[in-house]
Amino acid sequence: MNTKYISGNTVLKTHSWIILSLIVLIFAFLCNSCSTKANKGTISGTVTLFNDIPDYYIENPMDFSGVTVALYKTAVLDTTLVRINQQYPQIGVQITQETEFDHRNFKPLKVTTTDAIGKFSFPSLTPGDYNIVIWKNEWGIRYICSVKAIENENNNIGNIVLYPETIYNSTIVSEPTIFKSDHSYFILTDVNFTSSVEFQPRTQIFINPACIVKFYGAITTPEFTSPRDMWKITSGKEIYSTSQVTMDFDSYYSAVNFYGDEINLRSGIINYGSNALSTTNININIINYFRINNCGTALTLTVLEGDTNISYLTISNCNAHGISCRSNLEKSNVSLNISHCILNKIKQDGASIYISGTYYINNCYFDTMDIAIRARYCNGDIRYNIFIHNIKYNIYNYRSSSFNNEIHYNNFYKSIIGIKPSGLINNITDNNFYGIIDYFIDIIHIVEPYSYTFDNVNATNNYWSVEDVDKYLKDAEDNPRCPYHIIYLPKLLNPVINAGIQ
Repeated sequence: MNTKYISGNTVLKTHSWIILSLIVLIFAFLCNSCSTKANKGTISGTVTLFNDIPDYYIENPMDFSGVTVALYKTAVLDTTLVRINQQYPQIGVQITQETEFDHRNFKPLKVTTTDAIGKFSFPSLTPGDYNIVIWKNEWGIRYICSVKAIENENNNIGNIVLYPETIYNSTIVSEPTIFKSDHSYFILTDVNFTSSVEFQPRTQIFINPACIVKFYGAITTPEFTSPRDMWKITSGKEIYSTSQVTMDFDSYYSAVNFYGDEINLRSGIINYGSNALSTTNININIINYFRINNCGTALTLTVLEGDTNISYLTISNCNAHGISCRSNLEKSNVSLNISHCILNKIKQDGASIYISGTYYINNCYFDTMDIAIRARYCNGDIRYNIFIHNIKYNIYNYRSSSFNNEIHYNNFYKSIIGIKPSGLINNITDNNFYGIIDYFIDIIHIVEPYSYTFDNVNATNNYWSVEDVDKYLKDAEDNPRCPYHIIYLPKLLNPVINAGIQ
């Protein structure tokens, strides 16, 4: 009897512990669910459709419903460009979500539409940064980048205004044109703007694939302030889409060309163009603070005379050239200045230069391209640059008697051949040569007179990362038919401290 009592009591206690454990687990689950839900954030806002046509809202009652609002993860920024931006903030354009994000490259996390008064909301978001894209057919598109979902808070981003889209489908626009801030413009065919044009901050111009746009009048662009306020030109392919879009070479617009005596272009983002940005028959070019990405050739210049100044560009992912400059070799006398630029992931030449005159390249970063600098018919001055991961050559000068080359205070890293100089005068001094596959400098030519140069090359006072330097210099010692030598002694025992980007 006593044994049965004890056994029954034990069973009763066991059941009690099981029930109590289940209660604790359920309570913990409910608490965890409440806690998880409480930790989520909300992003909300309002969209207004604004039309400045007189009496528009009298004839059309206000209804702001039906605007698409899509939520996206932020774009993963190119790690190489981020590193360069951090290490050398004084060159190029700093890449951001504004310069890199294109919603067509991603699937949205969430999509909603506005109600009659324009409100929208994205609840239950994991805390972090998001990009928001807002559009409505015939009303244009807006990007709101790096919006935070804050734990246990509603981040109301306020009122976003959409303006009616403007469509160009005629071949000639003769009146002065202003591309207004936060407006969207769609170019559906080849268009010639024959009068003055102004680009305002944050305007967006979408050009149909294979179309050409030409500007013949005076051009006004804003001063650079930040990537957030840069104006944009890009392909118009499927711009109103919540699906991921394939943006291949067939998606690119053909060209944007500028004509005139003097061109001053600033503060632009250019994407998805075969000839992304071109100037033709210009006496004076000033082009600075551009982000050019995903294109054929980023910048094409046909120069008549005078100075061309290119600075603070970040160019990447080109199927052809980064910067291509040409002039009339018989009549022109050009001074080309390229400074403080980043060129990265370019399949052909970083800078392709065929001009009559002199080019100056300083404080630029050339990374991962076939040939960093290819020049012909001109004199060159190359200082304070970094060359890294370039496949064939860092500097390749076509054989020509007009070449005088001054190459100083650069850092040269891995390539097959570092420098292929030509011409009469070649002073290659005070540089750091850190890595090479075949040769640091090569002057051999396979046909008579068997040298690209017309005199010995002065390569003294450089730092070489190898002991047996002469094995990596290709000159008369390697081919007796070559009449010239690369003079590399005296050499430096330590790297040049003030070489590279300043």
